[in-house]
Amino acid sequence: MGLPPGSGPSVGSTPIPAESKRNPEPWTERTEAARACGVERILLAPEPGCTPSDRPAVRIFLGTEPAQYRAERVFLWSIQKVRDPARTYEIHLMRGMAGFRPLGWNTSFTNYRFAIPELAGGHGRAIYNDVDQIYLADPAELFDRDMGDHGFLAVSATDTSVMLIDCARMAGVWSVSAARSRRKYRLIDAAQSIPNARGPLEQGWNARDAEYVPGESKLLHYTTLHMQPWHPFPERFYYQPNPQGELWFELEREANQAGFHMRGPDRPSQALRDRMRWSRPTPARPRRPELQHRIGELISHSDDLQGVLEIAPNFDGDEAAPGTDRERLLDLAFGEPLRATHDGVVCTEGLDALPEADVPWVVDRLFDRARRFVVLAVRMDKPPPRRRIGLPPKGTVGRPEWWAWAVRAAAARNPDVHWEIRFTEGEPLESGTLKVVQGGAWLGEDPPTVWVLTDHKPGHTTQCVGLAEELGWPYEIRQLSYNLMAELPLQLAGPTLRGLTKSAARGIAPPWPDLVIATGRRSSPVAGWIRERSGGATRTVQMGRMGSSLRDELDLAVAPAYAGLYPDSRRIDTVLPLTRVRAQSLDIAAQRWKTRLERGTAPRIALLVGGGSPEHSLTPDVAQRMGYRVAETARSVSGSVFVTTSRRTAPAAADALQTALGDVTAHFHRWVANQAADENPYMGYLALADVLVATGDSASMLAEAGATGKPLYVMPLPRSARGPLGLWRRFVRGVTAAIHDRALAQPHNRRGIARPQKGIEHLCARLLAEGWVRPSPDIEKLHESLFENGVARPFDGSCELRRARPYIESAQIAVRVRELMGVDEPKTEQ
Repeated sequence: MGLPPGSGPSVGSTPIPAESKRNPEPWTERTEAARACGVERILLAPEPGCTPSDRPAVRIFLGTEPAQYRAERVFLWSIQKVRDPARTYEIHLMRGMAGFRPLGWNTSFTNYRFAIPELAGGHGRAIYNDVDQIYLADPAELFDRDMGDHGFLAVSATDTSVMLIDCARMAGVWSVSAARSRRKYRLIDAAQSIPNARGPLEQGWNARDAEYVPGESKLLHYTTLHMQPWHPFPERFYYQPNPQGELWFELEREANQAGFHMRGPDRPSQALRDRMRWSRPTPARPRRPELQHRIGELISHSDDLQGVLEIAPNFDGDEAAPGTDRERLLDLAFGEPLRATHDGVVCTEGLDALPEADVPWVVDRLFDRARRFVVLAVRMDKPPPRRRIGLPPKGTVGRPEWWAWAVRAAAARNPDVHWEIRFTEGEPLESGTLKVVQGGAWLGEDPPTVWVLTDHKPGHTTQCVGLAEELGWPYEIRQLSYNLMAELPLQLAGPTLRGLTKSAARGIAPPWPDLVIATGRRSSPVAGWIRERSGGATRTVQMGRMGSSLRDELDLAVAPAYAGLYPDSRRIDTVLPLTRVRAQSLDIAAQRWKTRLERGTAPRIALLVGGGSPEHSLTPDVAQRMGYRVAETARSVSGSVFVTTSRRTAPAAADALQTALGDVTAHFHRWVANQAADENPYMGYLALADVLVATGDSASMLAEAGATGKPLYVMPLPRSARGPLGLWRRFVRGVTAAIHDRALAQPHNRRGIARPQKGIEHLCARLLAEGWVRPSPDIEKLHESLFENGVARPFDGSCELRRARPYIESAQIAVRVRELMGVDEPKTEQ
């Protein structure tokens, strides 16, 4: 909407929209009670081109709170999708209502619903909804239904989270004063004491989480607070995935693509209108050299320079830098909508002074003007204190994660624009950058710079290098060696280099890379330290079941599902660890080892042997039985056996295995410390064998074998269960399993639904989510996944030569990493 003509109160040169001058709240016709309580109203008018319906407006009162902006927006969008386009819908936002003290409430809007009859003027009908709901059918269908003689309709006597209310009848029972002073269930009981006050409502109008039935449910209620997909209160809950979460995310993606906002230039928030009337101009200040340098870097990536648009609340008359245009923030917000007028848009002041309800649509307008990049500076709020007993939490609004969401929502419609948010402490132009969050398109022709952190564990190295090679970008290896400080728990260590030896620490120095790939617990503090020192400009991918927890600062985690880790929305769960085994590496190994391994008779069976671990045992007796079974299989098909042990294979077990195999052995390799890679035939076995048999204790070995596509048989090793140490391990496994099960338990409340996470469930969830307790890896679950996916079969003495599709998950992970970095997928040759 363009600027209306006329003069009036302004900020800088921006007049208040004409509608606001004629009537301060033209879209919020409210009762005196609603005005006194601070209820806002949003109007969904009939769609253009439709003859307006003569039916009454559908009146909805929404119980909400400041932390639920995302949920409010998706709720409104769900109505927009299913509404009657000819009808008017009024959505009254009951948020932070004056005179209410939410002490002891489960949410900060718990009792608002009982004020609706008075807020509505004591006449007509009204629907009440909680903010954690989405409509799947037109709410007008509910609004128009026959209520008979009932005062309200609800699905049960105790669940009032969705109601159709006859405001005239209920005005004598529920009022603003009663809602302020009485407890929730006292108010419900008061209504229930009136004969015929409550009428039945079908469950489809309030399908709570698992009650959702596709094609039948008309409203979906995400009522389990610690399973709400948008995670509004991370300081209160350790969130778990919701089986119906994708429905909510799909609605949010649609709203992003449609550019849908609750507020906008034609209906800014009341708080913004107030500030436009009373705020005074402030002089602009020069950019810090650090920010000026970064903007110069971004401009250098533009091949067809169209200049930079600098946005600020005001300018004090000094001239703009060459190639830079200037525009006041509110001029841009309320001016004519223009597209791609400049290479870049830079706003280093003023955004954090906007009311939070107006930030998303203003950010949208900033992106509309940018062709290549958007740079924002925001004063970072201090983290909120832990929740005070009895009071609802603050949530994420105003914190860095909320700003990142608001910018990502705008970026969804502008995929070719690179964006950065530079968070500062204090005034943005008077303090250095504390943290950078960035996304969108990758600028420049050169690919991102990559560091791969490796250590003494081959399994860690193969995962890191495997992902780096899958990405296809040049990478540098930083070899890590550790001291005793590396043994500290991640929660105590934090981002640091103190766990590295002096020689290894000297190799971790700027210039910092764009991406760090690491695996395992000991490398995690190093990756976090690099990310911290770069201010967040370096993105990190941390792999392995021990490498990350919910509180770690990272961008992407990758861990196998059999690890049983606590849910984390940043983590990708895989079946197997990643590997660097590919067709090309197998071809190279086949050429290198062909002459040395050709003496065996076909079919050649490669036996890949792990060894003892805290969870599994490979004693000489176990090794001997393994040898007899594999030898019997080889003789039954007139084949030969190639054997390689690992660093965990005890010499006595290797001796017993070799003796049991006898004359079917064509080649037996014993692992030797510090052996050159070209002396280890492991890759040659994978390349040249016809059949692979692997012990089931090593997930990395199974991943490498599965990547070949050859017939793979798994031979499990027995659990370590003998002696005092075995008893202790069984005890630890039992305790961690009990903690895991209790963390994911869903006890029900008096309404018959899962209660909010608290007490022992919250404590167990915290222990798991923050990494204080990690479940023992469920290797049997891994084997079952391999069998279900057709990657492997249990060893039963057979030797079928049927090949499988190579099972390589790194390609899917690489897609996510490219999305993280904003790099397009490589084009494949036709």
